[in-house]
Amino acid sequence: MGVTYICQWKQPEGQNIQQSIEQISSCVEKLGAKKAGLFQVECESFNAPNAPNAKTLHLIYDSEFPASRFALFEESSFLVTDVMLSAFLSKLRAVWQPKKGGKIDCKGQRYELGDFLIKLGVVSVGASAKGISVELEYAPCVYARDCWGMMSEMLQSIIGEQAPPSLPSNLQPKGTERFSPELTMQQYVEMFNNIRKTVVAR
Repeated sequence: MGVTYICQWKQPEGQNIQQSIEQISSCVEKLGAKKAGLFQVECESFNAPNAPNAKTLHLIYDSEFPASRFALFEESSFLVTDVMLSAFLSKLRAVWQPKKGGKIDCKGQRYELGDFLIKLGVVSVGASAKGISVELEYAPCVYARDCWGMMSEMLQSIIGEQAPPSLPSNLQPKGTERFSPELTMQQYVEMFNNIRKTVVAR
């Protein structure tokens, strides 16, 4: 996995989610990107009601890593395990309980364009679609500073003014650390949390 940037695409005013996903998909295809299968990212959040100071635990599944599960404690460390983590948590329901409305997923189309992988997904809470995600990966590079110029140009071609003006801080690992799948999952969790807040505020 190379350097990856993920964001929620803000829908044009007056469009529903289906119209918006068709519009951005058409834009990507006009750039020359070819369809390359489907993808899915799921996130279920847990809390520990008997431990008031315990951090929220996010359990993430990504179809790019079918044999793995990613566990992230809110604003804390990551743990990468196999698929048995879900079964293990189910045996700890007395400690870790699923949060109400804590399950959210993102499904959509994968595209390939040269060294870029583009994913456009519909983010859903339950059966209700709540937003559109855009993921851009530059496969040959694992250091964000070395490839952000090319990624920025591609993002501007896809999402226009919504592209970040400079390298986002969450793409910059500490020190000389290489970009990793855990940083991708962290971006998904941040996006999912922002969408959940929007849903609650309505």
